[in-house]
Amino acid sequence: MLNPRLLACAAYVSCGGMVCDVGTDHALLAVHLIEQGIAKCVIASDIGEGPLAAAERTIRKYGYSNKIRTILSDGLVNVPSEGLTDIVIAGMGGETMVHILESCPFSLEKMNLILQPMSKADLLRKWLYENGYAIESETCVKDGKFLYAVMSAKYTGILTKPDWVTIRLGKMDLNDENCLAYAKRQYDVVCMSRDGRKKAGMDASEFETAAQAIHTALEGVEK
Repeated sequence: MLNPRLLACAAYVSCGGMVCDVGTDHALLAVHLIEQGIAKCVIASDIGEGPLAAAERTIRKYGYSNKIRTILSDGLVNVPSEGLTDIVIAGMGGETMVHILESCPFSLEKMNLILQPMSKADLLRKWLYENGYAIESETCVKDGKFLYAVMSAKYTGILTKPDWVTIRLGKMDLNDENCLAYAKRQYDVVCMSRDGRKKAGMDASEFETAAQAIHTALEGVEK
């Protein structure tokens, strides 16, 4: 029932906890977490009334109205934090995810964050480390023709400046086929940005450094 992205998210959820699925859409992840006994209860939130109505239909269809609660919310603004253990934010751009985390009205210090950005994963990783979070585990899944990062992060309180490999590749295991393909794609993207800046007469030193760092990481695997 779930696509590869959401299945990967589900694999990072703490067993037996209370989960908030931000941007739940049709609540398919929420239903899966209850159906598989992964979560004891789920808050399914969405910013749109239409998607939330669709979520409620799905929840009623599977008979989980007593275990899945729907909430209309812009990100986590209206979500109650009591008892919450895990927060899943999937299917959005990295910038939107950063906004949701920055706008959260309660502390995220004890939360298990499961994040699946559709774009700008590098921006999200950089923000996490610079704001006291660390990626504990990360993988890459292929969904259709595209590769997507899926990560689990927690608050550490330690503000760090991540290196370029961490920003671009996170904690991916490059021995995994999808993760390696993702890394190669990131190398190509960085090189294109570097070459474009050079052609425009702009400073490309950061992109040059990033390209070299990713190339070294790839060499270590391919040897």
